[in-house]
Amino acid sequence: MIMESLELKKFLKDVGNSVHSMNTIAVALSLLPNENVTTPKGLEISWNPKDLQYSKMMSRNYSERSSYVYAAESLFEYLDNISKNAFWNYPEHNFKGEEKKAIKVYRFLKATPGITDSMAILCELLSHWRNRIVHLSISNAELSSNKKEILKNEKDDIYSNFHHFDILIALENFDNKKITLKDVSTLITIAIKCARLVDDYYFYGISKKDTETLYTEFLRDIHFKKIINQSESKKKERQIERWLSVNYPYLTVEKSKEILGKIKTSP
Repeated sequence: MIMESLELKKFLKDVGNSVHSMNTIAVALSLLPNENVTTPKGLEISWNPKDLQYSKMMSRNYSERSSYVYAAESLFEYLDNISKNAFWNYPEHNFKGEEKKAIKVYRFLKATPGITDSMAILCELLSHWRNRIVHLSISNAELSSNKKEILKNEKDDIYSNFHHFDILIALENFDNKKITLKDVSTLITIAIKCARLVDDYYFYGISKKDTETLYTEFLRDIHFKKIINQSESKKKERQIERWLSVNYPYLTVEKSKEILGKIKTSP
C-alpha cells in the first residue's frame, strides 16, 4: 500500500482535477472548428466571437494560467498543513516566516531528503508563475541568477528525468511571460513528485515517534476516546483497528499492535 497523508490526498485530488480540466479544455478546443460555430441549444450564454481562432487560443491560455495558480496555491496549502500536522516530527522544518511564499517553497523543499536542488528551484519557478499571473504587471517575481545557472547546468538531467523538458526554453518563456501546456504540465508533475517526497519524510518522522506519544495524541480525538471508554470486547478491538486504519492508515502493523496493547494496559 502506498502511504499518503490526508494532506497529500487532498493535494493530489485538487491538482489532479485541475490538470484533467486543463487537458480536457485543450482537447475540446482542438476539436472545435475555426468558423461556423454556434452556441448549442439549451446553453443559455452570450457567445459570439469575432475571431474564433483567437478565442480558442485565449481560452486555452486561460486554462493553463488557472492551472498554474491552482497548483501553486495547492502546494502552499499542502506544505503549510503537513508541517502543522500533529505527527510532523521536524519543528524547525516548516512553512512559517515572513518570506515570500515562493522562497518558502524552495526553502522547505530544499531541506527535504530526496528532493534535489533543481526540483526545489523548479517548484519555486511554479510559484513565481503564480505571482506573475495573479498580480499581472505589478509582479516582479523572478528566480535569482544563481538559481537560473543551477537549472542551466542541470539541463541535461532535467531533460532526461522530466519528459524531455527543455529548461532553457522554459526560462525563456518565463522571461517573455509566454505560457505553454508543456511548461505547466511539467512543473506540476515536479510539484507532485516533491509533495510525495515530503510525505515520505513525514512518515519517516512518525516511525520515530514512540507509542506513548502517539497514544497521547490519539486521545485528543473525541471519537477515539469514545471507543476506548467502552467495555473490553472483540467489538471494541475491531472498532479501534478500524479507527486506526481509517485515520492513520500509514501506521505499521507493529505500531498498531503496540497501540492496542497500550489501550489494554491503560486505566
